[in-house]
Amino acid sequence: MRLHAEPWVVIGGPTGTGKSALAVAIAEAIGGEVVNYDSVQIYRGFDIGSAKPGIDLRARVPHHLFDLAEASSEIDAAEFARIASATCREIAARGRRPILVGGTGFYLRALLRGLPEMPGRDEGVRKRLRRIMESERGRERLHRWLARVDPLSARRIAAADRHRIERALEVWVLSNRPISSWPRPEAGGLGVDACILALRTERTVLAERLDRRVAELYANGLVDETRALLERYPAEARPFGSIGYAEAVRVVRGEIDLEAAIVETRRRTRAYAKRQMTWFRAERDVHWIDAGRPFERIREESLDTIRRFCDPPADSRPGDAITHE
Repeated sequence: MRLHAEPWVVIGGPTGTGKSALAVAIAEAIGGEVVNYDSVQIYRGFDIGSAKPGIDLRARVPHHLFDLAEASSEIDAAEFARIASATCREIAARGRRPILVGGTGFYLRALLRGLPEMPGRDEGVRKRLRRIMESERGRERLHRWLARVDPLSARRIAAADRHRIERALEVWVLSNRPISSWPRPEAGGLGVDACILALRTERTVLAERLDRRVAELYANGLVDETRALLERYPAEARPFGSIGYAEAVRVVRGEIDLEAAIVETRRRTRAYAKRQMTWFRAERDVHWIDAGRPFERIREESLDTIRRFCDPPADSRPGDAITHE
């Protein structure tokens, strides 16, 4: 199947639904290259806990923005969008198709639509917030503060998500305005069309799949990987706050045992998958794909959707070919 240079393809949906394998299959079929938008997989060495695609899968087609940075540096949504934009345009300039795949919806939105014109990073405010964060029960104190000044953001941001709590409070301190009140850009970003596919499966099936996946992460050496990474980076480095790594850090420190870490990682993973579903349901022009069927059927429906999106009837708009949940 030969397609023109645009639109790009986005594969989303909750974790554990097979997005990486589908991205590679689509890339092979339409001459694409995979571009990551997962906020943990961009860091070198954070492989097991982030469920980074394996070497065999990544060898089948070019992959971009994996292992992009050291954990000692922080790649926020704005910086990611800048790097990803250049990467995707370079791929398209070679006549290839960017296939965006990942789990961080905010990074994807920053790339495709841009970010609100809110206050930028302020190191002085960050330092004050981190002094509180590092105090006894500091993270809970900051989350309670956020709940008072911005209840909507407090519901959206988990108490364990140090970086998003800091950013939300930073915006409040600098502007006296909740971060949730800043309007999302309705257009802008890269100015390209995107065919958005989102995988979903029945809730109980997904929960069982996620529980098995978490068990596999620990069985495959998540704690040992984390112990080695702690020798290279401080525990405050951004990826250590992510699901799986945060619990593994506590195991390494002797704060909880392995069984408790697995239970907590399963709970957080299920909650994260629910948030991902909510995020994609709120997006426009999303085509939902049933991930509970044989892979070949998932692949064929995805390719058919892309084909219809890229080559709609002459009297229809691109979005007309997309079905909604």
